[in-house]
Amino acid sequence: MMSNGIPRVIGLIPDGNRRWARERGLPPIKGHERGVKVLEDFLDWCREKGIKTVIIYGLSEDNLKRPPHELHALFSLYERNLRKALNDKKIHEHKVRVEIYSTNSKALPTSLKEAIKEIMKATRNYAKYCIKILLAWSAQKEIFHALKKVYNFARKGLPLPDLKEFLMVKDYPDLVIRTGGEMRISDFLSVQLRYSEIYVIDKYFPACTREDWERALNWFMNRERRFGR
Repeated sequence: MMSNGIPRVIGLIPDGNRRWARERGLPPIKGHERGVKVLEDFLDWCREKGIKTVIIYGLSEDNLKRPPHELHALFSLYERNLRKALNDKKIHEHKVRVEIYSTNSKALPTSLKEAIKEIMKATRNYAKYCIKILLAWSAQKEIFHALKKVYNFARKGLPLPDLKEFLMVKDYPDLVIRTGGEMRISDFLSVQLRYSEIYVIDKYFPACTREDWERALNWFMNRERRFGR
């Protein structure tokens, strides 16, 4: 958290895209498309507030169990928007680094993985803001990977650094916002959330507005964060 009370790192679980679409008699992809527009505005809002890093739960490994046609449409949507970001002047003007993390990258189509490589390469030297997107992701698997690294360190008799050095995502969110009304983390992050404040919005993500983000921020800024003390 920064000295002015603004969170330095925000985690976002943008839940409810499919339910929003179904309640309107639309296919699920229409909810995700609307969600992209809401996400773009959310990221603009974060930047305007001076929030340096946003971690977005884009797709869990459990989500890979969805019907193939739905996943295909979703992967195509991700790819289109990552390629769009390559030429987004706001990304380059504001020096926004884009990072994508996956614990099961083999599940992603080749064309999407190429788009991921391109946007990460194009923004890798930017350091003013950072957007981290988790795709085909499992916090449990991240821990398994970290424990393997810890074991190798210990076996060699090397001094162990902080656990976060073994994690893929090294940022610890000050605030996590979840939409859709569900009171759970859903394998988003694990160790990184040990002192995160969690704010749940009882609205589907496509229906959220800046008023919702402002309420979440005001709630956070009025919290007394004790960190176990």
